Amino acid sequence: MSKGKYLAIDYGDRRVGLAISDFDKQIAFPRDFLEYKKTDELIDQIKIFCREGQIIKVIVGLPVEMDGTMGERVIKTYEFGDKLKKAIHPTPVEYFDERLTTKEATRKLHQQGIKEREQKGQKDMVSAQIILEAYLKNM
Repeated sequence: MSKGKYLAIDYGDRRVGLAISDFDKQIAFPRDFLEYKKTDELIDQIKIFCREGQIIKVIVGLPVEMDGTMGERVIKTYEFGDKLKKAIHPTPVEYFDERLTTKEATRKLHQQGIKEREQKGQKDMVSAQIILEAYLKNM
């Protein structure tokens, strides 16, 4: 297995959550969230993060509908992922089903005593962590 970390992204219209793995790809950690106005600015930030964070693979959460269909959010996510692939080439970008991650993240934050109005960016980070945990389990 290659030396480096994996980065998971929970992509949203104004904010993305980031989570990273350890070098052994066993543990996922919530890392940060980024707020943005333009996709190109976001991609530039992720590109820098990948270079500085020794990222060797990026996993983008794919918001598939509960019935398995691909809605408008999936199309937006693929558009973002395609731009990201070009920007960070040759680092691979993969997609991973993220159904129910936001609900799970909200539940985890409630368990920690964090109120709904205080969860904004944290929910995105924890969602990215849940995506990465599931991805690592399925490797």
